[in-house]
Amino acid sequence: MQEGSSPVRERVLAVAEELFAERGYAAVTLRHVADRLGIRQASLYHHVPEGKERLYVEVTERGLERHRRGLETAIGDAGPSLRPQLRAAARWLLAQPPVNIARMVRSDMPAIAPAHADRLLRATYIALLAPLERAFVRAQERGESTARHPILLGGAFLSIVEGIHDAGGGRDVGIPKEVLADEMIDVLLDGLRPR
Repeated sequence: MQEGSSPVRERVLAVAEELFAERGYAAVTLRHVADRLGIRQASLYHHVPEGKERLYVEVTERGLERHRRGLETAIGDAGPSLRPQLRAAARWLLAQPPVNIARMVRSDMPAIAPAHADRLLRATYIALLAPLERAFVRAQERGESTARHPILLGGAFLSIVEGIHDAGGGRDVGIPKEVLADEMIDVLLDGLRPR
């Protein structure tokens, strides 16, 4: 894409990010982006000269960077204890459009060039897993956790939150998604056995 920022370019990026998040890489065409923008496809090529794959990489990296900043801020502002950090992280993630990591890995990444897929997988780790892994490591250092694999816990946490997102929260049973997240965090930290 062209360097620099303009209102039109920002709109193209925002619409493309929204479509890719909704449908995934393979299901989105540049015609879909142009239609959503209300412009002709030929006009879109002026803003997307490098094509759909480059657009996908750019908007995915942009979204992941936004997630990294938000997740790090949520964890950092929650204080030094793991439970409030995870609750803050869950609330922040649930307030965002879902990333859908599983779809990215299963269908989006195999559809793009390996170098781009590797780049996005690394960006996903940095944005989503690394902040959580650090929170679990610090909890271990403080004696709050005995977990041996902080990265697996970070992945499990993300899966739980993504599952709550995918299920629409608990609206079908009248349970707010934040309450579901809190309960799952309690299970993750305390287990299922009565204390």
